[in-house]
Amino acid sequence: MRSAAVVSAMVLVAGVAAQTASTTFPGRCETTKDCVETYGSSYACVSVDTSVAGLEQLSMCIPGGQVCSGRIAGLCPTFSSWPSKYRVIQPVCAFLKVDNCNQQFNVTVKSSAGSNGTVDDEDDIDVSSSSGSGNGTNKVECYQRNFTVNNEYVVVNGIYQCLDKAKYVTSNSGHIKNITDTVVKQCGWNATSQTLCSGHGTCSPLVDFAQDYECKCNAGYNSSDFCNAVTSNECSTVSQCGTKGTCGFKDGTTTGECTCAAGAKGNQCLLCDASASSEVVCNGHGTCGSDGVCACSSDYNGTFCSDSTGTKGSSSSPSAATTVKMAISTIATALIMAVFA
Repeated sequence: MRSAAVVSAMVLVAGVAAQTASTTFPGRCETTKDCVETYGSSYACVSVDTSVAGLEQLSMCIPGGQVCSGRIAGLCPTFSSWPSKYRVIQPVCAFLKVDNCNQQFNVTVKSSAGSNGTVDDEDDIDVSSSSGSGNGTNKVECYQRNFTVNNEYVVVNGIYQCLDKAKYVTSNSGHIKNITDTVVKQCGWNATSQTLCSGHGTCSPLVDFAQDYECKCNAGYNSSDFCNAVTSNECSTVSQCGTKGTCGFKDGTTTGECTCAAGAKGNQCLLCDASASSEVVCNGHGTCGSDGVCACSSDYNGTFCSDSTGTKGSSSSPSAATTVKMAISTIATALIMAVFA
């Protein structure tokens, strides 16, 4: 038996060849079999539904234990190490309506939950036994959740699925506009960089069936600042070590450490290495400063000056790594102050 949760989260319909072990598209997959063969049994192929032309379905291998699907408010793929046109995709673990549901579980918020029925703990909800006519291979499961804010409420029969932020907003997938707008704010939407969770995590409910959201960061990033500051070199997805790094882990594990290619160094491979050959330092389109940040020529940008802006010129500007370094400094200062407070 397969529930709608598994089918919707695991199926890829894009007409591209699988490049699971690719360095350009690390983790790309068509089926979970691709992930198991390349990374081990702990990984699953998970899709993000988007409205971006040509990128309607993107699938990647991620740790399978807490995938956003069915009743699980979990994790989605992030695309920070894929080419720039894919990095516009910002995942939300959204509770989406299932039209053909024939096996329903009722979700009830307990009276012991927070003010106004706030769900922030797994013990705040009850999930009833299922009811409906579905059976065997024809069973399509869903969960009935009542969402409410102010004087508005809506009842949704749905499941969790990965959805791009742009489609989440245009389709009002919080089901009440106030909720949709609040979710985007709760996950630190940055209009300048066009990212949720700084591009290093999933915008996901606090717990299963919660109305409030938070950033669930990839390993090695700080959740207290929307996954912006780097905290270690640990990695938990095959695609998170930037455009010049790979996450190395052994079969059966879901965490490892980033290994940097020539021209990159530091945690998460986010800093440039001035000691490397000039052809690879900042991809030959900039200079590496003493702080490990690329200063790109005006026709390129990105952490390692790999993204063409379509303009020509000779002036230089700091790369995206500058913001990360500033965030690290802020976190470090706060920790020091806390120790001596």
